[in-house]
Amino acid sequence: MSVQPEKTVSIGDQPLQQFLTYRLSRVQSKLNAQASAILQKQAGLTLSRWRILSLVGSLGETRLSELARATEIDKGLLSRNLKGLIADGLITAESDDYDHRVQHLRLSPAGQKLFDETLPKMRRRQAILREPLLPKELEAFRSALEKLETAAEWRGEDL
Repeated sequence: MSVQPEKTVSIGDQPLQQFLTYRLSRVQSKLNAQASAILQKQAGLTLSRWRILSLVGSLGETRLSELARATEIDKGLLSRNLKGLIADGLITAESDDYDHRVQHLRLSPAGQKLFDETLPKMRRRQAILREPLLPKELEAFRSALEKLETAAEWRGEDL
């Protein structure tokens, strides 16, 4: 079976495949699929659950509002995944003594164990992803991502 080359589609004077958003979306999709396969095999977790578990593990203690800001995951998806992690005994939630609407989130002992076992594997994945890049390329890439993230805050008001 031969792989067919991707058909070039132009929008205006530029091929769609060269649009920044198109390329970023393709790379992100591939990276998510890669991480999902690794996490399912190594830890039995989805990528969304790993992101939440790793953030709670890194912070030590946090709240839902802090998780929402840090992950930029849809609040409904975040809430559903968090409830699943709590139900699975990986995260504990304790009501705040003064504001009962606030819950303090921490890894349970089982969650800490899973985090400690999985983090080195995910760090190794990061090293493998960085490996083909020269230090100056990695720095330029990080700089470009910072600039793109800032540019992505524009909402098209002056079109």
